[in-house]
Amino acid sequence: MSEIQKSAIVFILLSVLILAVSAYAEDNSCRIMAGPQDDVWVIIYDADNDGNPGPIIWKGKIEAGKSIPITSTDGNIRIDYTMDPNQAYDGALQSGCYGQQTVLVDY
Repeated sequence: MSEIQKSAIVFILLSVLILAVSAYAEDNSCRIMAGPQDDVWVIIYDADNDGNPGPIIWKGKIEAGKSIPITSTDGNIRIDYTMDPNQAYDGALQSGCYGQQTVLVDY
């Protein structure tokens, strides 16, 4: 194998590695998980860097110990939540949403 062929192979392998790392870094997806004891009702918003809510990404019930996948626009989300669907949403948290991480919603 000539030096040119070896250099071409190394270049291709490095290019693939860089593309894979960039795709992972730009992956604005995560899972929202309810705590192990209680169901939780959530409203998940895209958010700015300060946690101010934007458009709703998802709204509904997550069963205890279960999770749902979501994708945010830029990696920031806000979650309003309650354990009682007949009461106002009394909890709120801001989180990053990227790299397939899991965000736990629990009291």
